[in-house]
Amino acid sequence: MTEYLLAACGAVFLSVIVSFIIPQGKLGKTITAVLRLACIVILISPLADLFNFSFGEYEDYIDYGFICEVYSENQSDTLEELLYSEFETETDCTVTVVYSDGFCVESVEVCLLNGNTELAEKIYEYLQSNDYINITVYEQTDGI
Repeated sequence: MTEYLLAACGAVFLSVIVSFIIPQGKLGKTITAVLRLACIVILISPLADLFNFSFGEYEDYIDYGFICEVYSENQSDTLEELLYSEFETETDCTVTVVYSDGFCVESVEVCLLNGNTELAEKIYEYLQSNDYINITVYEQTDGI
């Protein structure tokens, strides 16, 4: 508390001294306005402690599973669009996103709905060149 009082008194004292020294005119008004603003900031600085929120307090309330699920769905849809624009083929993509000290992609599965082996290899190389990991590319098979 004494530090706060010393800072407040020092700011007010400094602004009074500077107001006697600075010349009159536009520069003087600008300097006076800046010093008044500095005094106001110093005087209301204890109020900032009232609004000090910590993210750690709410860590237990965050549903990372739901966030990963939504993020995975969004990334899967985006990858399908990207592969369609790049290779002009229909795919069904599954991007698995997990949370472990941050969100990261755990695996990628691409099912070619009307592709061939040659296209599967190209898509695999494309994903590998874009730093995807645990990549599985396969062709759709008609089940019995």
